[in-house]
Amino acid sequence: MSLRAIARFSRKVNTTIKIIFNIPDYAKYVQHQQEHHPGNPVLTEKEFYMRSLHERYESGKINRCC
Repeated sequence: MSLRAIARFSRKVNTTIKIIFNIPDYAKYVQHQQEHHPGNPVLTEKEFYMRSLHERYESGKINRCC
């Protein structure tokens, strides 16, 4: 198996895990910002995750399984 194939597989596994556990994807956020909001500043990775945590647990919306 080539290094390229291993890297591709690793990215797919990483994405799948994020989807399963509802973990926000910073790379997708950056890509979206660049494509759809090029004039807006992009949050740092830490800012992005802190905002995601706030939205998930402190927004007043119920985001839990039970």
